[in-house]
Amino acid sequence: MKLALAALLAFALPAQAQMYKCVDEHGKTRYSDQPAAGCKEVDIRPSPPLSGAVQSREENLAVQDAELKRRLAERDAAAAEQAAEREALERRCAALRREQNVLTSGVRITNVNAAGDLVYMDDATRERRLAALAGELRSCP
Repeated sequence: MKLALAALLAFALPAQAQMYKCVDEHGKTRYSDQPAAGCKEVDIRPSPPLSGAVQSREENLAVQDAELKRRLAERDAAAAEQAAEREALERRCAALRREQNVLTSGVRITNVNAAGDLVYMDDATRERRLAALAGELRSCP
């Protein structure tokens, strides 16, 4: 495993080679990476773009690194926000399902009013609440 990793790293290193332009006795031009008689060193440059001159890349690694860190932080914050929203939705849906189960169980539902008296939920109120719950549960996963 270590040998394979070392070989991979060795092949990944950029190649540094000198090029030579060779013209033979018949005037035929060829290029080689090996010097020979009648060969001259050639400085190979990139072809200029259609717009004109070649412009060197200005690399500011500190700015690029800061941009990357900013984007990663934004992505992590968005993911955390989505997870929190998903968790809140799941809690809300679970509470709605529990209420729906209680209302459909047939058990009489009671509440205590402001005077402290026990009040029973009538069937019409139960049906209205079940209809409202069904509408709210449509948005649940």
